Amino acid sequence: MIDALDVMMDHRIADLEPRKHLTAGKAKEIVWKGNWSEGLEPHILLEGLYMVASGIRPSSFHHPSSEREIVLLNGAAKELGLGMRVRLAGKKVYKVWLSGTDAFGMVWTLPDITEDMGPKEFVTAQITMANMTGKFLGYPECCVRSFVEHLMAGTDQDLEAKEALNKFEDPDPRAYFVERFVPCRPDCPEAIREGECIERALSKQAPDMLPDYLRLRDEHMEEVRSGAIIKEKRARDQTLIRK
Repeated sequence: MIDALDVMMDHRIADLEPRKHLTAGKAKEIVWKGNWSEGLEPHILLEGLYMVASGIRPSSFHHPSSEREIVLLNGAAKELGLGMRVRLAGKKVYKVWLSGTDAFGMVWTLPDITEDMGPKEFVTAQITMANMTGKFLGYPECCVRSFVEHLMAGTDQDLEAKEALNKFEDPDPRAYFVERFVPCRPDCPEAIREGECIERALSKQAPDMLPDYLRLRDEHMEEVRSGAIIKEKRARDQTLIRK
């Protein structure tokens, strides 16, 4: 059992190798009965852990706010048989990838990247990591390409997404199918199709959890519309500066 100090000393101690997918019932039991269930946000439990462990989603990606959150993710992933990789994307920024056996090879040799690489090399590594992460998560290619183009241009994708969404009279929340995913446009057919697939899978495997997922999905869309993601990122940046 690792603790926060272990992660602070060497974050790779939280890495895990994947095992076989669990049944939906077993995954549900583990996710919501473990000692991490009160320490992780609802969207992480449902979208980041349960959906991956039960095979509804191939993988998930997380921006942990602390070493303690990494410890909780590690405990859950270990019980669920998920693969886990923890890497730096800057001296003070952790990224966590979780998956079953199918997608795990894509992050097998993922390196840490830090500002010590030099400005140009650091930005290039961020772009490479973003491309790889989009493929790892099975996101629509058009949406991954849009994100990378904003990264390369140094423009604010979240601000553009907020403005675009507020121009739509009746947007489809299925396009905002998991937390932190921003479609290339509010009516992206590939993103909507992915949202439909998740909805069908939950309806079949865990219908009692579908209302919770639909509520979270609506919240994800509203976070983009209201600019909550932009405010959260700014607050996180300020926290990192103070560390």
